[in-house]
Amino acid sequence: MSPGWIAGILLLSVGLPGGDPPPAERASADPHGDALARYGAGIWQARRNRLLSAARAFEAAARQDPEATAPLKELVRTYALIGREPDAIRVARTILERDPNDAEAAQILARLLSEAGELQEAVGAAKLAAEHVNPTVNPEKAIGVHRDLATLLERSGDPGSAAAALQKALDILLANRKAAVATRRFTPKETDALTAETFERLGNALGKKGQTDAAVQAFRSAHALYADPTRADDRAAAARLDWNLSGVYATKGETAAALTHLEAFLKLQPQAVEPYERFAALLVGAGRSGEAIARLQKYADREPGNLSLQVVLAAERARDLSSRQQADADFARLSAATNDPNVVRVAIRSHVETGRAGQVIADLDKAYLVLTGAATGEKHAFAAEKARVIAEILRADLAAANAVLRAGADDLRMGTTRTHQTWSLLGILAARHNKLDLAAVQFRQAVRNAPREPRGAQAEAYHQLIAILRQSRKPADVAAVCRDAIREGVSDLPVGFNYYLAQALAELGDADEAIAAADAAIRQAGDANRLVTRLNKASVLGLLGRWDDAVGLCQKLLDEFDTPGDQSRIRYALAHAYWGAKKYPESEAELRTILDADPDHAGACNDLGYHLAEQGRNLDEAERLLRHAIAIDRADRRRSGDPETDNAAYLDSLAWVLFHKGLIDPARQMLEKAAGMPEGATDPIVWDHLGDVLFRAGEKGKAKAAWERAAEFYTTNPRDKREGRLDEVKRKLKRIS
Repeated sequence: MSPGWIAGILLLSVGLPGGDPPPAERASADPHGDALARYGAGIWQARRNRLLSAARAFEAAARQDPEATAPLKELVRTYALIGREPDAIRVARTILERDPNDAEAAQILARLLSEAGELQEAVGAAKLAAEHVNPTVNPEKAIGVHRDLATLLERSGDPGSAAAALQKALDILLANRKAAVATRRFTPKETDALTAETFERLGNALGKKGQTDAAVQAFRSAHALYADPTRADDRAAAARLDWNLSGVYATKGETAAALTHLEAFLKLQPQAVEPYERFAALLVGAGRSGEAIARLQKYADREPGNLSLQVVLAAERARDLSSRQQADADFARLSAATNDPNVVRVAIRSHVETGRAGQVIADLDKAYLVLTGAATGEKHAFAAEKARVIAEILRADLAAANAVLRAGADDLRMGTTRTHQTWSLLGILAARHNKLDLAAVQFRQAVRNAPREPRGAQAEAYHQLIAILRQSRKPADVAAVCRDAIREGVSDLPVGFNYYLAQALAELGDADEAIAAADAAIRQAGDANRLVTRLNKASVLGLLGRWDDAVGLCQKLLDEFDTPGDQSRIRYALAHAYWGAKKYPESEAELRTILDADPDHAGACNDLGYHLAEQGRNLDEAERLLRHAIAIDRADRRRSGDPETDNAAYLDSLAWVLFHKGLIDPARQMLEKAAGMPEGATDPIVWDHLGDVLFRAGEKGKAKAAWERAAEFYTTNPRDKREGRLDEVKRKLKRIS
């Protein structure tokens, strides 16, 4: 920040009383002075929490004085506060491009990238901040920078480097303790508490690295500070160190020491499952498995309200056939008492480990039966939460999910009666773990079991089945299901079924029937779906290869729909139609028009970036566009609670750019990630691109396998055959044979 900017802000902060508005903006022959006025107005607005106005003022200041970084730094903070994280990241990158030594900007960028899921790039930014922060001039900032870096390194699975960053933070803390206290910004107790907490984190990092002796020393240093009444003086934290020490000693194989520290920790009566699970595991590991149930029961008698302890005790009982009946009674009692995910997770794991995954399905089905019954109020809410918690645990635990899916398949073979919601959840679970054929079977069962009334339940089951068949790239099956739903009259609004029927028929090459279905959807659409169904017809025309007709329809829609949002959607479809018609400049012009109005349009960023890569030009711009698309999409998914953090198609696009730039290893890693995601696992383009990358890397055997996978998916879709994609991948396979 230049002295002129500092002086201007001092004048503004001193000269503006209370709630008076900032001085009116006026034209100035001095751009720097005008920018300063706008910057000051932005500060004034920000202090009064008028963040949108503040953002506009800072944007204006940055335009007026492009060399100044002060408005950009305020923009980063303001954008982050109003939910414009991608813009905040973009501006922070701009600051660092101008001044790579700006530690503050690098630290802010690292935090933003971390929140956006860009962990590796966040680590790079945090390392940059650590390199350029001056611990002599600003020890407080340096400590924060190194601790932030350690957090990111821990998350990225690099405990060794995390330990080094924490050690650096400790060195600065210990060297500057007297100075920090002297400034009176920190009390001696606060300084010692921060030091102890950093020692504790260092111990955890060293333990993960396998340096157990050093970890013990770090934990003991933390313990000494916490336990000293003249220093950090935190008895609870000191006792918590016994938990850390028990883990280190367990890793070292010193079971007796581990149990000693763990039992000291258990005196705190922790309300978590992990300490009691470790206690049982240590006893079993020491050859004292016979003691586990009795010792846990003793703790449970002392703490009758500790449900975490009780579920671990039930799980230990379930391991033994002689006490399994008691365990099941305990599990039933706990299931009726709590939806705590940690307690439910232990019960699910126990059922799976004892070969009784069907019990998980039974618990889920029981919850859905309550929801479909007459229960209201707290009972209904409890059942809904039970179903949600079980579903979330199974989505995250692949081993448990596989066991439950096998049990669900057994239920199907035996004709077990389940609610349609249970079959639907099993279908969602199978799809989540890329078992698409099984998912389709489960969703078909949901369709068969869904009640006719309310009619929406059966319609939802049909739509879930259609979605999985579309993901499986089975247009003939999609068409059959859509026709069945229309014939059965499962919905008063058949527009959705005609919508998907039109697309499936177009992929099959049945032009007349496809257009008829698209027109039927248009007739059935209400005002809310009027544009959606017309754009669907444009998509159908494109699937049939009638790109010029699709272009003409989109151009007509531009005249009919005039709101900015509608115009953006139409232009996006028009850009796709132009690309299909091989009118590449026109397609690019539409995408750039969209981005001029909305730089955060993730789809336009992705498509333009991919198109540039396909043409082998402006690859740096393409990479920036695609990274921005991924950042926007991740932020949107995080806000919506989507369990899938990335878009496989966007990762594929970025990998394709990296491939064209000669960055083979990063491209490969990104494509392998995309291919492992539910959307990417059945996308032939992802596999096709992965084959190209592997071939370039010299791994011909793996390239062949990837191309064969691509050919398999291209074969299932008649449109891919018509458009020559299958022939092209066959030529690649022939060349490699």
